[in-house]
Parts: sequence; structure tokens; C-alpha cells
Amino acid sequence: MDVRDALVPRLTEAGRQVLEGGQLDLPGQEASLRRLVRKAASGAKLSRAGLADLSRRGLVTLTREEVRSRVAQQLVATAQALPGASPEAVSRAPRQAEVLAWLLARGAPVPVEEVVAAFPRARPHLRALEQRKLAKLDRMPAGPAPLVEAPWGGQRHDPTPAQAGALREIAAAVDARAFAPFLLHGVTGSGKTWVYLESIAHARACGLGALALVPEIALTPQLAGRFRARFGDDVAVLHSGLSDPERVAEWHRVRDGRAGIVVGARSAVWAPIERLGIVVVDEEHEPSYKQEERLRYHARDLALVRAQRAGAVAVLGSATPSLETLRRAQEGKLRTLRLPERVEARPQPPITMVKRRVSDELLTAELSAALRETLRRGEQAILFLNRRGHTRALLCAACGAAVGCPNCSVALVLHRAGSERLRCHLCGHEEGPRPACAACGGRKLAALGGGTEKVEEQLEAVIPGARVARLDRDAAGGPGQAAAVLARFARRELDVLVGTQMVAKGHDFPGVTLVGVLDADGPLHLPDFRAAERCVQLLIQVSGRAGRGSSPGRVLVQAFKPDAVSLDYEAFATAELRRREALRFPPFVRLAAVRLAGNSEARVRGAAERAASLARRLAAAGEALDVLGPAPAPLARIRGKHRWQLLLRAGDHAPLHRAGTALQSSHQTGGVQMAIDIDPVALL
Repeated sequence: MDVRDALVPRLTEAGRQVLEGGQLDLPGQEASLRRLVRKAASGAKLSRAGLADLSRRGLVTLTREEVRSRVAQQLVATAQALPGASPEAVSRAPRQAEVLAWLLARGAPVPVEEVVAAFPRARPHLRALEQRKLAKLDRMPAGPAPLVEAPWGGQRHDPTPAQAGALREIAAAVDARAFAPFLLHGVTGSGKTWVYLESIAHARACGLGALALVPEIALTPQLAGRFRARFGDDVAVLHSGLSDPERVAEWHRVRDGRAGIVVGARSAVWAPIERLGIVVVDEEHEPSYKQEERLRYHARDLALVRAQRAGAVAVLGSATPSLETLRRAQEGKLRTLRLPERVEARPQPPITMVKRRVSDELLTAELSAALRETLRRGEQAILFLNRRGHTRALLCAACGAAVGCPNCSVALVLHRAGSERLRCHLCGHEEGPRPACAACGGRKLAALGGGTEKVEEQLEAVIPGARVARLDRDAAGGPGQAAAVLARFARRELDVLVGTQMVAKGHDFPGVTLVGVLDADGPLHLPDFRAAERCVQLLIQVSGRAGRGSSPGRVLVQAFKPDAVSLDYEAFATAELRRREALRFPPFVRLAAVRLAGNSEARVRGAAERAASLARRLAAAGEALDVLGPAPAPLARIRGKHRWQLLLRAGDHAPLHRAGTALQSSHQTGGVQMAIDIDPVALL
């Protein structure tokens, strides 16, 4: 059962008279109102507007009550090796033998999705094993937030002096039972997670609840695994990747006090934790903490508000803090705790810049040689390219036109995993390969740029026989697939992990000694004032995955212009803050993005120009704000909707909220949607 609060209507005496057929002093509206009253009396679902109308007319009273709705039990397809099964029985089918050996090692039933994540195209092999009576396929109820078992790193060690000092300060703040916000600024591999675990252990010993947020669902199993190893069933996991029954079960464990620690992605910030004592936001700089659809909020900022209202401690952790957080620390709004060195005196991996010469060269000779040497030593490697698919775009050799999406102002990306398809990464449009250019009829289409699928393909020639897996949104499409791939890598069942930013954040794999960044300067060209900040953060984060075990690591960074890439975050942040202040951009001002979208470009443009005109009139009347734009959005068309935007800039939030309210109240252009985003994290 799912339990939630809702407004429940109760008929008044006047409402009962209407239900029984009494006359209404409302000519022409008796039938529609009587239908509403009948629905309210029967318990049928009514819109908020309908409830408000009945309440305003005195026909119902509204009370907030707990209501229960049944959540259907979800069944999960599972596979299990049968007793006595042996891979030798299918020795002539090597792939079946490999899958069977893996199932035997797991012992218990394993979700089929997890098997498929570990062995793509495994379904026919599973059916064959079932027919041979070597495995059993079944459907079982989904359990409460299961975690993939793996050695998730975080080996025990003596704390560094900096770790011990940070823990003392946080523990003292927990004991004080007053709001205390910290920035835990530690280099990659400095043991920030150890500080989180020990601080939360102290809070739990004091009878206080704890919340730990991670920026990506893919990171949840790793952090939750380390928390479960330390705290057992006191840990609940909450994120949108869980099934409804799993999410409900975990929510109730928290609400009933059976779990005092919550680990999850941004939506976990709403968890009903009793006596909240500490809030941790790991990788606080990540833009994925911002919810940009429907209810807009930033989970990091909301976590600070929750901690403040609960009189709790807040710890924002990062090796590359956002410039907004650094500025807050400079202003004394956060207390900075530094972890300047890696645990056990491990060195930071040396970084070698490698110049790329042609766009099709995803694996340079230097990186290829490093990969071969790494695998020869029995070590692991991570290759990072923040571009999925096989080919970024197809261009007509005759006229230069790109094969574009019919719904969006972007090129279609060629995918070859499974079947060859052209896909739009914005709207999901998909089609087969085109034989000719739609613009001129030219029949020669040239490939431009490569993605993670192409890297996988090229690795077969560079390191034949290596165990390679890809981790991006396509490869991790099903529930639990990302966790399954990461678990295989943690168990050393894979040699090389190729992926997008999903491989760059927060992972602790002691076997990784080589990290290759394939296109370091690509993200610098995005039309967003935060592009350089995001690029540097991502490069430093992925570089920090190397050398976290007993063997030293190294990082190879490929770029067309190596001199344009900075990997010194302190120096970058100092220079970038000066530039932002001179240009009057955050964190020195506040922004609001006013976005307009609709099917008619002329109507959207007109609505944007009227909105900008009203905002400028407000500024002329004394409202302390600047108006930038309007202009077409960098992504000028998405899902068939034309997009324009303008920016409002002010010294604090108040003028932005007042102007936003005025703009929404005056917006009357039919067929054009207006959305106002305070403190936007993306301007595309």
C-alpha cells in the first residue's frame, strides 16, 4: 500500500441537498455542479480546480488526510543455475558456458536485466540453458532496493591528519545541535567518503538521522554498498530508478524509523527522516542536482535549507567545488575543511597531454601503447568520451548538409550497437540509414566525429581479446544495468571501461591505473558561460579515477589544443571568478532564464519580444534588474517546438521573483509556453 497526504472533500449540508436533488440558485450550472458534487460524494478523483470551486460555493469542506492506494506488486524476471549444472555440459557453446559459469558463481537468482547487462544478447543463451535443464528462468516479486554485490573500494586505512581534523570539527557541530554548513574540499582520492561515514556514525550514535545525496543514480549502488557494509539495514536507498514497490518499501522503512540513513539521488532530498542530524551532498558541483522539469529545484540548495530548518550539519563535498560554493565559502557562509593529499600518501597520477591531429583519431598511438602495457600488467583502464553513439553526424560530401532530426535543430547520431540506426538524442526520433542527402540528393555521406560505440570498435583492433564494456545512457538503459556493469568492473571481470560522464564521477576502483581522456577540449565549445568550469571539473574528476589502489596511476589527455586545457583547479577557479565578476555573471549576480516555446516561430518570437519589453519597463520603473535578449535558444528547436529565451540578471533573488510573477501574469500568447527558471544551470 502507498500512503500519502491528500485533500479529501466532505459534503456540507448544502452539498447534501444538491446531491438529493435540491434546486440551486445558479441558473445554467445546476447539472455540471451536481455532477461535481456526485463525484465528490463517491470518492472519485477531482481536479484541484473542481475541489476549489465546490469549496468556494460551500458545498464541501476540504481536509488533509492520509489516503492509501494499492501499488501493484512488480514481478522481476530472474535466472538461476540449477544444482549440479556444469559449464562442461555446454563446452561446445562457449557463450552459454560463460553465462552458466557466471550464474553458478552468483548462486542465488539474478535479475535477467543484470545478466543482460553483464552479457549483451544473453537472452537466447538463457533460454537454451533452460531447455538443457541447466538453468531456471522464473519471475519473482521485486525486493526492497536490492544492491549489486561487488568490492566497491574504500579499503580500511588509518585516517590522515586532515581527515581526523575534519571529522573532529563535524562531530563537534553535530553535538552542538545547530545548523552548521561545511565545504569538504578534498583532492580526488583524499578519503572524503571516510569522513562522510564517520560523521554519520557519530550522528547515529547521538540518535540522529542522516541523508547522503549523490548526483547520479549510477553512483548510488557504490556509495550505498559502502554504507550498507558499515551500517547494515539501517541504510535505505531512494532514487527514481527503483520500481514502485521498492520505492514504497524503502520510503516506509524511513518513515517508520526502521532505517535512519538515506542514500540516494536528488529526489532523496524529500525523504521523511526523523530527527535529521546531518546532510551530506557528495560531488556538490554536479549540475544533475538541478531538477529542470516541472517542479524546479536544486537538491544541493534544498539540502542546505533542510539542514538549516532541522538545526543539522550540512557537508558539501567535492574535489572541484562549484564557483557558487567557493564564493559562499569566501563570504564566510560555509566553513571550509581541506583534504589536500590522497590517503596512504598515494601520489596524484601524472598527467600527459597528447595532441590529436584528426577528428577520427579517437585512440592515438600514445594511448594505444599505454593500453597494451596496462593490460600486460593485469591492470585496468577507463576511457572517457562524453559523446555516445558511433558517429556524431553524417555530412553530405556534395553540399555539406548534415542529416538532421525532423523535430530538433541537431544532427542525427549514427548508432551501430544492435542494428544500424540514426537517432536524435533530444527527442528520441529514430530512423534507418538514409541512402542520399535530403537537401541535394548526393549519395556520398561522410562520417564526422566518433562516440563511445566507435571507441569500442577501435579497441578490438588495438587490444584484441580484451574484456571491454561500454557505460553510457544507451548501454545502461534498463533498471540496474549501470550498476551491473560497474560491479563487473569492480570484481575485475572487465579490463577496460569505456563511457561518458557516467564513468567520471566518484568511482573507486583500485585496479585502475590508466585513465584516457579522448576529447578534452570538445566541451569547451558549448555556448554556455559555465562551459569551461564544467570541462575542467569533469577532466579532473575522471583523472582522479587512476591510481587509487596500491599501484601508481597515469592519465593521458588527448586534445586538439592541449594548451587550452587546464587541470589546475585552484588556478582556474581564481581566474574564472575574476572573469565572472568583470562580466557580471554568477556567482556575483543571480540569473533567471525566461524560456518560450511553441509550434509557430513567429508567435514564439513575438511573445519573447513582448516579455523582454515588459521586463525593460519594470527595470525603467526602478526594478533592479538587467534584461539580456531575447534571442533564439542555442538549441533553437526541440520536439517540434521553436525556442526563444531571455535572461534576467539581478543582485539577489527578490527582483527576479517579482519580474517573473509579472511576466507570467501578462503572458497571454496562445500556443506559446513560458517557463521561468531561477538560477538555471544550463542555458542551451
